[in-house]
Amino acid sequence: MKYYLLSAALMLTAVLVIITIPQAINLTENTFISLQIPQNNSAVAGIQKYNISPASKNIPVPNLSARAIFVKDLTSGSILYQKDANIPLPIASTTKIMTALVASEYFKPNSILTVREGAGIIGSKVGLILGEDLNFRSLLYGMLLNSGNDAAYTLAENYPGGVLGFVSAMNKKVTELNLTNTRFDNPAGFDNPKHYSSAKDLAVITEEALKNSQLARIFATKETNIISLDKKYRHQLTNLNRLLSQVKGVLGVKTGFTEGAKENLVAFIDRDGHRTLTVILGSNDRFGESTGLIEWVYRNFTWPEFGTVQ
Repeated sequence: MKYYLLSAALMLTAVLVIITIPQAINLTENTFISLQIPQNNSAVAGIQKYNISPASKNIPVPNLSARAIFVKDLTSGSILYQKDANIPLPIASTTKIMTALVASEYFKPNSILTVREGAGIIGSKVGLILGEDLNFRSLLYGMLLNSGNDAAYTLAENYPGGVLGFVSAMNKKVTELNLTNTRFDNPAGFDNPKHYSSAKDLAVITEEALKNSQLARIFATKETNIISLDKKYRHQLTNLNRLLSQVKGVLGVKTGFTEGAKENLVAFIDRDGHRTLTVILGSNDRFGESTGLIEWVYRNFTWPEFGTVQ
């Protein structure tokens, strides 16, 4: 009888232990959440997000000529500064961030593409030759470093439905990203009343593109060569984004200029483990004003002590 009672007591103890274990785990999780330790697995360029905004020292923003400005802390998602960030404006070759994003969702890195009518396009060019075959990755470098309009149109011409099909895919992506002030008419960024975006929308597009490790690597590349598959043609590429060499922590992303859009620059910065994004549209000095804006951000804001989480 004593043995029977002892066995029953042991079984009851085991059941109580099993029941209380999940409660202890939940308590631990709740404690972590209350301390605001990073919990969000969503990441931009490999960095997890936390929910604490950096603190401002209230240093005045530099005087900038840019028509629209948007600055975001990518780790917390906090908007650090904005000026007319929701106004639709011509965006010139910053368009190519979306072109790269849409093309990357269809083509494989080693997909073979043939240069067609895009070889004769006007404006900034790689110097592609009609009939030349290159892999997709090479064309991305040509489009994002040299801002090659010929590379942008080659990507579009090799897409199902050609340029019209590609532009349709760009606008479909606009819908998927819930962008309210963006519409595309061409893959390169030529001025057109039906081609525009806002500083804030461009930031959303860029964040999405930075999730692609291949694109993030290309955005940060200063110079390289690309070679046709038959090794007949070689193209020297130099990134037009001078801040890659001039400003600490800048890792891209894209320049843009037309007479209608003026000077534009989307910049991705990783300084001391703190990642930010700046967008300047309609500037008289995209490099000088972006430099001033970036330095202001890192002087003015103080990040939480636990920083970012790899």
